[in-house]
Amino acid sequence: MNRNRRHFIKSAAGGVLTSVVAPFTSWAGATVKGTRYHDDLVEFDALGLAQLIKKKEISAGELLEVVIRRIEAVEPIINAISTQTFERARANADKISTDSTFAGVPILIKDMIDVGGVRRTDGSRLLLTNVPQKNVAYINGVEASGMNIVGMTNVPEFAQLGIVTNNSAFGKSRNPWDLSKSTLGSSGGAAAAVAAGILPLVHGTDGGGSNRLPASANGVFGMKPSLERMLSGEANGGHSQLKTNQAISRTVRDSAALFNETEDKSGKIFKPVGLVEGPNKRRLRIGFAGNMKGGLKSEAGVMRAMESSTKLLQDLGHEVVLVEMPIDFEEFFKNFNGAFLRRFGVFSDMATGFSGRSAADSGLLDPWTASLIGYGASISEDEERRGLAYLAKVPGMFEALFEKVDILMSPVMPIVSVGSDELRPVDKVNDSHLEFLQQRMQFTASSNVAGIPAMSVPLHWERSSGLPVGTMFQSAIGNDRMLYELAFELEEARPWRSKWAPYSVKHIPI
Repeated sequence: MNRNRRHFIKSAAGGVLTSVVAPFTSWAGATVKGTRYHDDLVEFDALGLAQLIKKKEISAGELLEVVIRRIEAVEPIINAISTQTFERARANADKISTDSTFAGVPILIKDMIDVGGVRRTDGSRLLLTNVPQKNVAYINGVEASGMNIVGMTNVPEFAQLGIVTNNSAFGKSRNPWDLSKSTLGSSGGAAAAVAAGILPLVHGTDGGGSNRLPASANGVFGMKPSLERMLSGEANGGHSQLKTNQAISRTVRDSAALFNETEDKSGKIFKPVGLVEGPNKRRLRIGFAGNMKGGLKSEAGVMRAMESSTKLLQDLGHEVVLVEMPIDFEEFFKNFNGAFLRRFGVFSDMATGFSGRSAADSGLLDPWTASLIGYGASISEDEERRGLAYLAKVPGMFEALFEKVDILMSPVMPIVSVGSDELRPVDKVNDSHLEFLQQRMQFTASSNVAGIPAMSVPLHWERSSGLPVGTMFQSAIGNDRMLYELAFELEEARPWRSKWAPYSVKHIPI
C-alpha cells in the first residue's frame, strides 16, 4: 500500500492528525476545523475497498473511520443523512467475515426500510421515535454480504414530495453538482451521498422512479429490479405493490454484486439471475421514445443526451428504432391518482392517534403530506376501482412493446434539472403541484406499475451547466440480466467513474 495512504488511514482511524493541509472553507463560508487529508481511497468502488480489506492493506475498522471523516466533511454541505449509526458500525466492524463479498465495507441505508435497532423515520416527525426491533429479509441479505451499516439517508416525508428530498424533520438534501438543484427523490439522500463520495454504493428504493431520478440528477448509476425479484423489504415478509429495493452506485459491478447478494434465490417467482460480471455479445434491438403522448415535451438538453446515447448504442452495433411509450400521460396519472391517493389516510390516522388532532393540525406531518391526505380523501371508491382496473392493464401494454424490441430507451425525466425549492414541504398540494410532479415522473412511474426492471445510466453531462443527464433503459419483466449486461457495456464504452461533482470528497479534504 502507498505509504502516504497508510499514514492517512492510521491518522484518520486513530484521531492523531499530523499532515499539513490548509483548512478548507466549505459551502456558505463555514470552515471545517482541523487538519484535513486528501482521501485517495475515494477512487475505489465498494468491491475495490473489499479487496483492500481481504488483502489486509486496511481493516474494516480503519475504513469505517475514513468514511466517518468523509461524512463529517461533506454532510454539512449536502445534508444527505437522517440518522448516523457510527457506534453500531464500530461494534460490528471487526465481526464481519473477510470471506464475505464486501468484507466490512460501510453502506448507508435509505430511511424507508426496517433495520433492527435503528430509527426508521420515513422523513417524518411522526416517526422520530420509531425503532424497528429486527431486520427485514432484504437487510439481512445486505449484512450477510459483508456490508456495515453506517447510517440512514434522507428522504421526502413518506416519499410523497417525490422529486425534491426535503422535509421538516431533517431539512433539504443538496445536489453535489449544484447546491441550488434538487437531488430529486425519493432516494435523494442516497444518490447525493454517492455523488459526494461518502460511499461508492448506497441502498435505495424505487416506487415511482426513486432510484432512477436521483441517479440521473447526481450523475451515478441507479437500478430498479423487477417487482418481487429481491428479498422482501417489508416487515410482513411480503412485497410492496410498487416498491423495489436495490442500489445507487458509482460502478455497475458494485450494483450487480449487491443484487446477487440480496436477490430472492428461492425461484418461487423468478429464476435467479445470479452474479452478472460483464457485457453480452448479443446485439439488441432498442426502441427509443423521446416523448410521451400528452406529457411534457422533453427539453433540448435532454434530447441532446438522448441523441448522444443513441449514437453510442449504434456505434456499439445495436439497432435503435423509434417507438412510442405504451401509455398516455393523462390517462395513466388520472388512474394512478385514483388507485393510490386514497390510501394516504393511514398517515392521518397515525397523526390523529398520537396528537388527538386532525392530520393538518397535529404538527406531526408536513403541510404537503397533510394536504395530500385531504386531496386523496376526495377520491371516490368508484374512482379507486377504475384506477386499479386500468393499472392492471399496464403490464400488458409493456409486454406488447417488448415483443417488438429488447430494450426501451427514454429520458429519465423530460427536463435536465429541478430547483431545490420548486416544491417544498410547507406547500399545500393543489392540481398544479400534482401536474408539476407527475410531468417529472412521466417516464419512470409506469415501470413500477408494470413491474419491469429499469435503470438510469450516467452517459451525458450538459456542456453549458455541467449537470448530469441520465438515460433510462427498461426491459421485460424478469429480464434484469439483460439490463446489467448492457450497463456493463455502456460503462466500458463511456466510463463515468472519473467524473466528480465539485462538492465531493474528490475535491474536499476530509
